[in-house]
Amino acid sequence: MAHFSTHRDRIPYLCIMSNVRKNQKKLQAALDFLNKKDHASVKAAIAILKDDGHPTILKDLFNILASLERPEQQLMIGFLADIKDTDAIEEFISYLEEETNAANRKLVLSAIWNSKLPFDEHLPFFVMLASQGDYLEALDCLTIIENMSGPFDESQLLESQLLLKEYIEERAPQTDQKAQIMSEIAWFVKEQNEGIDADLLIDND
Repeated sequence: MAHFSTHRDRIPYLCIMSNVRKNQKKLQAALDFLNKKDHASVKAAIAILKDDGHPTILKDLFNILASLERPEQQLMIGFLADIKDTDAIEEFISYLEEETNAANRKLVLSAIWNSKLPFDEHLPFFVMLASQGDYLEALDCLTIIENMSGPFDESQLLESQLLLKEYIEERAPQTDQKAQIMSEIAWFVKEQNEGIDADLLIDND
């Protein structure tokens, strides 16, 4: 299991600084292994990260992920999906907000929909990402959304509803597959709040 420690024992300041420097060296070693990109090096990097990883390194991992070959990508995606530190959630979302390459976003999305981290408070973000992306990106977002357990804040449901209505009103021509995915997302949102208007649902005709 990936472990990103956030707990600090009450130890002297100099000891803390020494531990920080040691941790930084380990994280740099992990990045050096990853940049070699071969299977053995990626496994060595993951072994370090499981013990000494920290959410602040995730952006570097996401950027390297896109440059790996498929087998090594799968190793990294499995590692990312196993992360339990909830501080990592904002790092995932921040990357997806900033990344403009859809293929790179899909790699990180695949880690999220295999993850047990609670992304529920970001329901509107994934509705938005689904509406803006292609069919495969929308499918990833649907899987993530369906894995959410709720309950959701009324503001989250309202924002999701508005995003879906905007999609219906402004969307360019979409494939039947993409429209079906958005319809399923709309059903999910509707089921969370029976007070949402019936016209939220997308007509595929």
